[in-house]
Amino acid sequence: MQNQKKKREVPHVLVILLVMILIATVATWIVPAGTYERVLDEASGRMVIDPSSFTYVEKNPVGLFGLFLSLEEGLIEAANITFMIFAAFSSLYMLEKTGAIDAAIALIVKFTKKHPNSTNAVIVVIMAALAVWGSTGTMSYEEIIAFIPIFVAISIALGYDAIVGIAISVIPVGIGFASATVNPFTIGVAQTIAELPLYSGLGYRILILAVMTAMLIVYTLIYAKKIKKDPTKSLTYGIDYSDLAVDEERMNTEMTLARKLSLLSLLIAVVVMGWGLITQGWYINQVAAIFMILAIAVGIINRWSANKIATTWVEGLSRGVVSAITVGVARSVLTVLNKGNVVDTIIHACVSLIEDLSLYASSLGMLIFQTLLNLFIPSGSGQATVAMPIMTPIADIIGLNRQIAVLIFQFGDGFSNLIWPTSFMVIACAAAKIPLGKYYKWLMPMMGICFLLQCIFVFAAIAFGYC
Repeated sequence: MQNQKKKREVPHVLVILLVMILIATVATWIVPAGTYERVLDEASGRMVIDPSSFTYVEKNPVGLFGLFLSLEEGLIEAANITFMIFAAFSSLYMLEKTGAIDAAIALIVKFTKKHPNSTNAVIVVIMAALAVWGSTGTMSYEEIIAFIPIFVAISIALGYDAIVGIAISVIPVGIGFASATVNPFTIGVAQTIAELPLYSGLGYRILILAVMTAMLIVYTLIYAKKIKKDPTKSLTYGIDYSDLAVDEERMNTEMTLARKLSLLSLLIAVVVMGWGLITQGWYINQVAAIFMILAIAVGIINRWSANKIATTWVEGLSRGVVSAITVGVARSVLTVLNKGNVVDTIIHACVSLIEDLSLYASSLGMLIFQTLLNLFIPSGSGQATVAMPIMTPIADIIGLNRQIAVLIFQFGDGFSNLIWPTSFMVIACAAAKIPLGKYYKWLMPMMGICFLLQCIFVFAAIAFGYC
């Protein structure tokens, strides 16, 4: 008889959301019902809360059947967002199946190996490229994690260590994802809920991406220089990496003409998307359409039959199931609270706590809240669906620009992915054979700098009226 204890599992995001829906249902029986009046803001054309209009109303508690009914209604209410996520995941899956992403990363790694004398310059280019790529949402943790053993092996061969291996591969993708220039899964969802023009405020987010990437590069190069000079100062010194597996098949993926054209199609799709959103008033439906066009174009470029294009596209839908369904289930939390007329009561309570604080102090509190929320809801799109319907009216009442509320969500969701054990970094460290304690010892000083920069960017946005 074995007495081994079962390893505790981190709850699935859907389990967490179902618990939140249950809590929301119970809240409709306990929390007093209340409501604000909504009025049209002629300047922006949006419906906003009248801060002085809050009144308590008759309770309308949600029952057990209403809880499950809200799951269906939440999925319906979030239908345009969920389909956009499905379309994005499917088209990116098709791109992955062509081998174009593998070929691009393999090309980067081979170049690094071929030019060891210009290592620093190569590291800077790789990190900048991956950060920019990650900021579009088209390069994610899932894609880059498969190449961690290769980056670690190359890093060690160049006289560095495994920490540098993940610092030049996974971390830039995470920094880019958090800076989110045109990421449809975070910025797209958050701005849709906040009723802002899709990808508005892009210039400021590009500045954020540049600063955050530069900070990461400098931090990494300082560490890399230190351990190259004295390998015993490596945080992973003494760990045996001789058996680190390298997927040679993926490493040898050739950059064919079809794969080059596939990547070019992705670039064109992103550019056209940006043009349409900025100049033509496009919104989330048009973004989904662009992703569908991209999927078909990639299939044609690679000379796939119509059946293969359709089959691969359907296979790709499975990649987006968790993210897409998470958005709908997360929306159900709000659906339950709305039915019980307690959303405005929650907003009123939150505003009462922070109304006497400055916008700077309030924004700091909102940033800390979003960062902590990401521990429980690691899905960016799911977190946006839960938080933004409450954060947006709070921002309106305290006089905080909605764009800044989205920026706070973006920071709280994205950067904390590098810390929380519910994120992909646990998998990344396992792939790189880096003990979590060693990883955190390297990471936390940088995250301190990162949080300070987040505060500076949010405070500057408030001071200069970012919109």
